[in-house]
Amino acid sequence: MGLLQRLKHDLKAGFATLRHGTAQAAIRALQETELLRIRLEVRKLDEKLEELYRDVGERAVSLGEGGETAERVLYDAEVSRLVKEIQELKDARDKLESEVTEIRSDV
Repeated sequence: MGLLQRLKHDLKAGFATLRHGTAQAAIRALQETELLRIRLEVRKLDEKLEELYRDVGERAVSLGEGGETAERVLYDAEVSRLVKEIQELKDARDKLESEVTEIRSDV
C-alpha cells in the first residue's frame, strides 16, 4: 500500500508541475503577443512622426521661400498644429515604451 500511495503522490506532484509549467508558458506567450502588438503600434507612430516632421519642414521651407520671416514661420498656424500633433504622438509613444518596460519587468 505504501508504494501505491507514493506513486499516487508522485503522479499528483507531476501533474501539478505540468499544470504550473503550462500556465507559465501561456502567460509568457500572452506577454510576447502583447509586446509584438505594442512594437507594431510604436512602428506606426514612428512612421507618422516621420511624416509630420517632413510636413513641418516642407511648410517652413515653403513659408521661408515665400518671404516670411523666421518668427512668422514659427508662429504659423499650420506649423503650430503639426508641432502639437507631433508632441501628442511622442507622448503616446512614450506611454507605449513604458508599457513595454512594465511587461518586461514582469517577466
